[in-house]
Amino acid sequence: MSSPTGRELTIYLYLFSITVVFPFLTSASSSLKFDLFGNMYRVHVINGFSSNDLPFLLHCWSSNDDLGHHSLYNGGDFNFHFGLRIIPPSTHFWCDMKRGPKYIPQVSVFEEDEVLHLCSHTQQCYWRGQDNGLYFCNDNSSYFK
Repeated sequence: MSSPTGRELTIYLYLFSITVVFPFLTSASSSLKFDLFGNMYRVHVINGFSSNDLPFLLHCWSSNDDLGHHSLYNGGDFNFHFGLRIIPPSTHFWCDMKRGPKYIPQVSVFEEDEVLHLCSHTQQCYWRGQDNGLYFCNDNSSYFK
């Protein structure tokens, strides 16, 4: 058996990097962040309720990352960042949201095919729970329901 040529080694290293290394670098839970293609996004979920009597409870996840359970008090901001996937399936994050008896399961807080165009200008998506509903924006100021 002959040893691999330089071209074959280059192909092996390329395939290794896109299948093993790159997905790790762009996962939401990774502490190493690498933005080679300018595709990093940040999602914020904010407690905008008028009183602090009950926490805003969250559980957020994707098919690759469980971001855990979080309790937000008034003004609290749970946020995470990630890179878009280069190969399918597309990037998608959900959050279960609860405050007192109100429960909204599986809110799609980032779905590449649906939300990307709304967040691409700032690369930020903001969700804010308020007394009268859930609001969204991409600049933390012009929220809409």
